[in-house]
Amino acid sequence: MRKPRALALAAAVLTATGALTVTFVSSGGKGSADAATGLDQYVPIEQVRPNVVTPEPREGASTGRFTVDCGTNRNRKFSPDNPVAQPGIKNGAEHLHDFVGNLAITAFSSDEELAASRTTCRNGDRSSYFWPVVRIDRSVRPKAEVQQALSRTRPVVVCPSVRDRLPATPTHAQKKILTETHAQKKILTELDRLHAAADKRMAASAGRIDTALNKRVLDGLRESRSRLIKQLGSTGDRMLISLIDCDISYDGMHAAMHSHTPSKAPSKAPSKVPSEAPSEAPSTAPSTAPSTAPSALPDPEGRDFELPGNTGGIVRPAKILIEYRGNPTTTVVPMPRFLRALTGDAKPTSRGPANARAAWSCSGFADRITDRYPIYPQGSRVQRVHDFPGCWDGVNTDSDNHRKHVAFADPKTGACPQGFVAIPQLRITISYDIPREAQRRGQYALDSFPEENHNPFSDHDDFVNVNSTRTMQRIAACINKNRQCA
Repeated sequence: MRKPRALALAAAVLTATGALTVTFVSSGGKGSADAATGLDQYVPIEQVRPNVVTPEPREGASTGRFTVDCGTNRNRKFSPDNPVAQPGIKNGAEHLHDFVGNLAITAFSSDEELAASRTTCRNGDRSSYFWPVVRIDRSVRPKAEVQQALSRTRPVVVCPSVRDRLPATPTHAQKKILTETHAQKKILTELDRLHAAADKRMAASAGRIDTALNKRVLDGLRESRSRLIKQLGSTGDRMLISLIDCDISYDGMHAAMHSHTPSKAPSKAPSKVPSEAPSEAPSTAPSTAPSTAPSALPDPEGRDFELPGNTGGIVRPAKILIEYRGNPTTTVVPMPRFLRALTGDAKPTSRGPANARAAWSCSGFADRITDRYPIYPQGSRVQRVHDFPGCWDGVNTDSDNHRKHVAFADPKTGACPQGFVAIPQLRITISYDIPREAQRRGQYALDSFPEENHNPFSDHDDFVNVNSTRTMQRIAACINKNRQCA
């Protein structure tokens, strides 16, 4: 039996000023308002004008395509981890992801564990492909409840724990780390101090979302953490580089909206990770670090792996198409093994819209995309079309913000930015059969962070390349020979 805590569909969108507004999408449940309220977050696909621009291939272009069949997650591998954007943080996504491909991946997986994993892909591809689930939820939550929860929440800074991940660094770096115990302690203590100082600055935006402050805090913290973390090992060590970036969390909203959440002061959400301070530090020493209590987010519950704010029945994809595509201006080079990449942004409300790339459509309407939930005609399907960056810096498999090492090609010409080379561009198209009534009433939506409230603009997708070097060379060769391969 479904618990009454099921969350209604409320879509958070950015206004031109960057302030948070919450649009209530009534699901027509018991005692609900008019079911048409807030349906501006849903749009009939016929009302979207054709807007897809495809660059014309030039001489020397690579126009081939390599497809991979990894199934539709019938094995039910779901997790609120995000191993790409938030490595080392349990339940870091605060919403559920669909996973296909690699079966071993978690927020704590090493490259060696990924390489040894079983996979759902038919060709042996051990890569991991994952994105937020879509749910149908027919319950209702008034928009005032979401706004009140935000007004009682102080955002906090969340950082992956460097100290907890040091044993996973490569052997060549471990010797250096282990022989510099004193230097290591100093670095970890300074990381702890920087985290605490950044978290303290966030008090200025208690009760609201301030994207400008968020950016200043995170950019400054990233720069300082990058300098310190790279001193712990080789600057080319992906494991350490992946731990540089921090995030702003509003998961205190869970406590304000859900009575089953562990009791705590609503003004401040607990940190998800322990302090970086060495374990030998005296227990009586005053601490300036953010709270080290466990996350406010519990483990997923029940058949539908429900989470606070993300409830309802999971809609299993009807079809998933995974394609590696070419470049309209040049040939592609093989993608490096263990490359991490993401597309879209799970938090456009608190980070700003710069990295958002929501692309909703319907089958039969490939010439148009929208950043709203589409309502499709009879015989069609809802689709999410996720294009990943198709350009690589030629060196790194990850970067301090998980974005700098890859780039999107020019949308008009298809050319990569200066300093980047073209790689097989990953496109994942996910198709769903959504009941007509759920479309009309605005009852289907993404899992999301609490401040996004199922905003369709927050759609995103993540990828870890665990293809063997030989397989990736075969993929690139197929694309460069302008063939269609599987």
